[in-house]
Amino acid sequence: MAIDDKVAFVMVKLGHLSFEKDRDQYLRSLIELCGQAVDAERVTVYVVDHPKGELWSRVAQRHPQEIRLPLGQGIAGLVGKSGETINVPDAYADPRFDRETDKHSGFRTLNTLVVPVWSTDGKRVVGVIQVLNKRDGSFERGDQMLLERIAGNVAPVLEQLTAATA
Repeated sequence: MAIDDKVAFVMVKLGHLSFEKDRDQYLRSLIELCGQAVDAERVTVYVVDHPKGELWSRVAQRHPQEIRLPLGQGIAGLVGKSGETINVPDAYADPRFDRETDKHSGFRTLNTLVVPVWSTDGKRVVGVIQVLNKRDGSFERGDQMLLERIAGNVAPVLEQLTAATA
């Protein structure tokens, strides 16, 4: 699928998602969309809990348990803290990669792309989207741009989740 076709696909799906009222279903659909958009094996959407200093995910693709990470730990935690996108072509060769989740899940992370979700006012990170293992090679600049575009559209829902847990 050409990049223009992918962008059109993503924008249509995001439009459909905007009507979803069930938060868990929204997150499941968002995870599916991210995986399709960048051809990833697994996707996790984290919400940043600033008062507790952690990321949490209620819904993760093929991972039935809630995941909690301290801000700053692992690649997702670093993105949640710094607000900078991180693309890692070889996870186990990168010292920032935290292997604990792989150990607990039995999954082997090969590569990862992690992008922040900024609040609607742009002042803080309210979430993190993490995609793992591009099915054919490593994540590229086009994947990053597409995932960042998705992240730019989901902030209002993640802000609601943050407010609901406060």
